[in-house]
Amino acid sequence: MISTLVSGLRPLIEPLLKLRFEPPTLPEGSQTLRKLKPSERYLAYAYTRAMLSHVGPLLAVPALMVLELVVGGYATVSPLLAAILILALTLSSLAVSLVVIRLDWELRDYLIGSRSLRLREGAFVQRELTLSYANVQNVEVTQGPLERLFGFKSLRVSTAGGSRGTPGEHGAPSHEARLVGLEDAEGVRDLVLGALRQQRDAGLGDPSHEVPRTRTWLLEEIRDAAAALHLATGRRTRRTSGGPPPAPPSR
Repeated sequence: MISTLVSGLRPLIEPLLKLRFEPPTLPEGSQTLRKLKPSERYLAYAYTRAMLSHVGPLLAVPALMVLELVVGGYATVSPLLAAILILALTLSSLAVSLVVIRLDWELRDYLIGSRSLRLREGAFVQRELTLSYANVQNVEVTQGPLERLFGFKSLRVSTAGGSRGTPGEHGAPSHEARLVGLEDAEGVRDLVLGALRQQRDAGLGDPSHEVPRTRTWLLEEIRDAAAALHLATGRRTRRTSGGPPPAPPSR
């Protein structure tokens, strides 16, 4: 029902809030390894949290109705009227919350690339974050009790200066990407670590070790070729003049 409601509201809110429903793309030069969205278990978890947060006001409604039966005729403000008002406001707030959660879920995308990862999140204020593997210092899988109950995990990827926070909360720092609601968080972590390792291996090493080694090898080749030429010239001179062979060049 909520999905249908969001689909019906989409033509209205998409141009009004300038939302982008199409998935983001990676920077040029980074190959896409995997596209992800939070699982439906994460959506059920978010729905449950929203409904539990509205239980308190709803519990006041039957209490006010009982109060109406006891002192209804003597109260200045009708408890029944207050109960109806609280019920209407609570249900309206719950409906808006569920729509926003569904919208946030549909707008949340994760892209794992060969050189960087990018996430987009946010129902009303869309936030797009790109982290280059060159700056990544920590990749961590997290799972709280409620996340364990619903069967999903989160992946936290941080760069230098990152700080810990609650998985799934909004307003995450710019040096940290939180991929919430993953059913295969370990697989995504291994994919990120593999790409990170491959990029670092490709960038390591080469200027300070490989190039001098190659130059040394070339110099040795030139030296050996010069020695061979010197010996060949000496043998030819010996055959011509009958003198002793020349001494080999010293190394």
